[in-house]
Amino acid sequence: MAVFDCLQGSDMDAPKTSDVVLISGNSHPELANLIHKRLGVKSSGCAVYHKSNRESMVQIGDSIRGKDVYIIQTGSKDVNNNIMELLIMAYACKTSSTKSIVGVIPYLPYSKQCKMRKRGSIA
Repeated sequence: MAVFDCLQGSDMDAPKTSDVVLISGNSHPELANLIHKRLGVKSSGCAVYHKSNRESMVQIGDSIRGKDVYIIQTGSKDVNNNIMELLIMAYACKTSSTKSIVGVIPYLPYSKQCKMRKRGSIA
């Protein structure tokens, strides 16, 4: 009973929309736009660049200090680059002193390889 009482208290208030920031990678911009419109939260000024040597670089234009950041990134098409973009965006958010970072990954790549079917490595 005590556990349910503390969950219903005012400590578990939902974050204000001004404290929520949505960042999207290059994997599925249409999905990110639909989520932005549906939630009524503006898109942050995040840009993901690829250098000539295929390294990814993230630049976050808006201040995200002390905010709840949700990173939208799917694992379709170029799976390895999409995962690296997600990790680099999460690191950029961490170094920008965000309150929390949540990865929104509608399709999780490599999830079918987690079952042991035969001898070999588990990804």
